Amino acid sequence: MGSETHPRVVCRCLGVASPRLFAAARAEDLRSVADVTKSLRAGAGCTLCHAEIEEILAELRGEPVDAALACENRDVCRQETLARVERALLGVVAATQARIAGIVVDGLAVRVEVSGSASAALTQRIRDALHRGVCVDLEVEVVARVG
Repeated sequence: MGSETHPRVVCRCLGVASPRLFAAARAEDLRSVADVTKSLRAGAGCTLCHAEIEEILAELRGEPVDAALACENRDVCRQETLARVERALLGVVAATQARIAGIVVDGLAVRVEVSGSASAALTQRIRDALHRGVCVDLEVEVVARVG
């Protein structure tokens, strides 16, 4: 199962998602992490995403990708994306006193459950915070948790 079929935020520092990386790598014939960083800035922050970028480039070249490494990359991605989402939501909570009841991250889809009402204004604030603080490519769903 290739990483192209499982879109995700690859570079969490700079908010670059895998679909953009795949598209740029194909269009610009990017061959290395340095090429990707020069084109998209992905990988220019903490460098934790370099293994994922290498995996994507190998996949594009038709090279085999070690299943254990791909699994480890997915785990790191999930954990780091969730941490970024949580940090981005801190400002919303402080400004609105909203109560976050749960967060689910699945690739580029983020579901935020709030206690009480998920008003249109709160929903927009959450979307804006996640797009600004994590990645503009996130699909954000905000729902009210009853009980």
